[in-house]
Amino acid sequence: MPVIDLKFTDQPVLHLSIDNTELGQKYFNLIQDNYKTQSPIFRDQLKYTVEYMHTLAIEANEKLGWNWQADTYTIANTALLHKNIEELLGTVGFRNVPAEYDNLLHELHNCLHQIQDNKKHKTRSGWLQIEWYNDEGFPLDSDFKFTSQLNEGDLKLQNPWVGHGPLQIFSEKDFNKISQTCKFHNFVKPGINLLLDNFTPFTEFDKLIKIFKDADPDFVNKHGEEKIRKYTGYLVVGKVLNINDLRIIKYADKLNFEYLKFYE
Repeated sequence: MPVIDLKFTDQPVLHLSIDNTELGQKYFNLIQDNYKTQSPIFRDQLKYTVEYMHTLAIEANEKLGWNWQADTYTIANTALLHKNIEELLGTVGFRNVPAEYDNLLHELHNCLHQIQDNKKHKTRSGWLQIEWYNDEGFPLDSDFKFTSQLNEGDLKLQNPWVGHGPLQIFSEKDFNKISQTCKFHNFVKPGINLLLDNFTPFTEFDKLIKIFKDADPDFVNKHGEEKIRKYTGYLVVGKVLNINDLRIIKYADKLNFEYLKFYE
């Protein structure tokens, strides 16, 4: 059984059990190969506040000519702001973004999602994400099954695209330009995403399809209901063995990535 140890400074080691499947082994190898050649990036959620968003918005307005200033950031207006990123990267792609804008775009993208609830006092929730910014990876097998729920300690595959899967679009009520925003999770990129909370199981597949049909019938006609249903959900490839230590890390004052270790 493949295992990855994840260590944050001054925190207990997390032991990540990777599924003993063909996909699990390929995922394990992908993470290990990338770690050998490049240090991953970890962004602590507690950094991404509304105040920081205001700072980033000013920089985006000056450098990119956008209009991102807002008094509050809700799911409604952050979804609209996200369109700027989709349109820019849909044109040039992350690989071709000028170097001076690269970190700004990643910070904007990450902060945008972190502050959507507009809470003044942030706590870590959702998941911890460690990632590599490159084009490495492999196509997802067509027979892989998505799950309709996530549980604390699950290890999920990260979204490989700037756009969102059907479930995130539905959850955020982001039905403007579905054809532009909706990206199916059909590729595995290097990244570690550890769930910090239990997610409510998703059951409203029929409602999702109906809304997609009403908002963008051409998109549904192009891809078909079956494909949209298939890609509505989450991709899980492992779990944390020591959940109690994960709960300690969830409430740490500050997290700094230290290392990964690999065992087969």
